[in-house]
Amino acid sequence: MKRVAILGAGPAACLLAISLVRAGVHPVVIGYPRTSPAVEGLSQRVVDALAQLGCGEALSLLGPRWGRVSSWGGATVEMNGEFAVERVAFDGALLRDLQAAGVALRAGRVRGLERGQGGGWRIRWEDATGTPRQSEADFVVECRGHTAPKVAAHELAGPTLVSLARTFDGARRQPPTTFIESFPSGWAWAGVDPQGRAHVQVVVLPALVAAHRGDLDAAHTACLGQLARLPERFGERLSPIGPTRARGIQAALRGGRVATDYLRVGDAAYTGDPLSGHGTFEAASGAIAAVPVIRTLLERPGQAGLALRYMRERSQAVFRSRVEAARSHYASEPRWAGEPFWQHMSAPLAGAPAYGQGVPDEARFALMPVVEDGFIVERRVVTSAAHPRGVRFIDGVDLARLDELLEAGIVPDASELSRRLVAPLEAVGLALRWLQAQRPIPRAGV
Repeated sequence: MKRVAILGAGPAACLLAISLVRAGVHPVVIGYPRTSPAVEGLSQRVVDALAQLGCGEALSLLGPRWGRVSSWGGATVEMNGEFAVERVAFDGALLRDLQAAGVALRAGRVRGLERGQGGGWRIRWEDATGTPRQSEADFVVECRGHTAPKVAAHELAGPTLVSLARTFDGARRQPPTTFIESFPSGWAWAGVDPQGRAHVQVVVLPALVAAHRGDLDAAHTACLGQLARLPERFGERLSPIGPTRARGIQAALRGGRVATDYLRVGDAAYTGDPLSGHGTFEAASGAIAAVPVIRTLLERPGQAGLALRYMRERSQAVFRSRVEAARSHYASEPRWAGEPFWQHMSAPLAGAPAYGQGVPDEARFALMPVVEDGFIVERRVVTSAAHPRGVRFIDGVDLARLDELLEAGIVPDASELSRRLVAPLEAVGLALRWLQAQRPIPRAGV
């Protein structure tokens, strides 16, 4: 059996390892638990993924859904709620779920990754005592997020931003709520709990920090002074707890994401704009998507090219769609359109074709890599500019099989098609109407 090593100890690493174990692949995870505090919102989709993978420890940290308020474009609205977690505790819970699933954990810091003389990989790492260690692997998955070493130039990258985060006490007591607010120099995300502890993160251009001579506390305070709605909700008696924490952020599609014995997953593969709040969701969805790719590379090496194409095209498509969604959202805030931050963020990403660009507007069948029975295979799907990665099923009905029956001269009668497809009449009717609405669909020999 080939040895699989996952580098990292965050959500992407943990969820991938648990998913692989469930698929019959037993990896070793090498990583060090997170120590830097942060508060993050989790969507219902992340919670569903945690439940699907049996992450009871992580789920136990979630209390009731927090309310969510957005002040954007001059309007303040209540939005779908989210769950707020403290990342040190959340990541620690995921590691306990990891070990409960039977995954081998090597708690330590990876110091080097290199090719072995006889093939495979040699991983150099230090355990909690600082003692040098070494592990061997046939397949490596890089899940160390933005700290993962750069192995190739970024394929695409947006402006560099700075996130400044600080925790306060003394906020007005209220039901647990998260807030988003735009302001001239950037935007803010904040959360306040019933005890009056507030976490405020602002995202700005590095020039704002430079204008305050690198004083992070002063820069954060200056941003708070530009906010209108958050101070109204939090009150005027905020008392800082500790210094401002800073980190650089950038939407980037990283190079060198895939090879026959190496994958990058989560933030190590691509990072989106933090405005979306999709970090943990992308880690979860990317981990789940990587499982059939890894299984194909390990067990069906003859299909390696197809598996790598699937992973490469998926990351490109997801990254472009996220970038375009963020750009559109920035452009929807007209009040600060002349400010440098908003000019940068509402502009198209240089060198990035729009999601779906290059795919014909007309729908057509094409051979594409898809997931089937836990592996990557090639099947006919319907592609278009609106669906560049293809649509294979509508309500469980295989569109390629439906098209074959229609081409064979079967009258487009839902009852007859239902019998031949062994599918519910309602589902076949829906798929038939969808397919007919996509015309013309040239068969193009496939």
